[in-house]
Amino acid sequence: MQVFLFLGIMTQHKRTLYISDLDGTLLNDNSRITSHSAQLLNKLIDEGMLFSIATARTPATVVELMTDVKLILPTILMTGALIYDIATNRYISTTTFPHEVSSQLIDAVADSDLSPMVYYIDNSLLHVAYRHTDDARQRAFMECRTGTPYKKYVEVEGLFTAPQKTVMIFFMGAYDKLQQIHERIAHIAGHRSYLYCDSLQPQQGYLEIYPAGTSKAAAIKQLAQLAQADEIVVFGDNLNDIPMFDIAHRSYAPENALDEVKRRATHVIASNDHDGVAEFLREEFRG
Repeated sequence: MQVFLFLGIMTQHKRTLYISDLDGTLLNDNSRITSHSAQLLNKLIDEGMLFSIATARTPATVVELMTDVKLILPTILMTGALIYDIATNRYISTTTFPHEVSSQLIDAVADSDLSPMVYYIDNSLLHVAYRHTDDARQRAFMECRTGTPYKKYVEVEGLFTAPQKTVMIFFMGAYDKLQQIHERIAHIAGHRSYLYCDSLQPQQGYLEIYPAGTSKAAAIKQLAQLAQADEIVVFGDNLNDIPMFDIAHRSYAPENALDEVKRRATHVIASNDHDGVAEFLREEFRG
């Protein structure tokens, strides 16, 4: 496997695994990796740096975003539910619901006027089951993610049942309605959920429901074992990055991060719009 060939040439540096969040951290305010950051990261990876990413995104957007960065290590996707190797288009690890838990969750919200998107693995491909919706934001969300070989949308008619190997149940819509769903499922064991506002439209929001134990932190520990790393260093800007701060030896927040995240970080670095992660790595790795 690529990662073990890579480890065999590592002799000069301590085995530190560097993990960066994407949105608001490695990506700039246009949701892109600058050419400067990509060039720096590629040089450092060539020099032996162990680097990867941890994000809530799926392969459908991550593969395109990371085109200019020649990652060797697998990536952590969907908040840790998936560990995915871009180079070989292979899932190294997937975390899925027990079928009775995903069924309970879907049944509990069956009468909601918000339509869930249910992410599941079938034949090694990520699928998304959904019902037809008149919600313009949800339709736009799906339309800009169709046509990719990394994710397939499946429209469901009639009774919505939980697929096998469900990875996530996802809602988007008015924040107050999402809060009601969040409270309604709170008593159901076996899940972990994240409710948050849209950064540009705070009255809108997102609800992500994962199998219990799913987190960036848990996946980072797994990747650190795979990479035989003896130190973990992470970068993040939002509240869902705090669990990975808690398990890291060191953690860094860009200047644009939430204040609570900056308070929890080891240090604050330059913002995402000023190549903060890549510049920090250049100074540390070559120092």
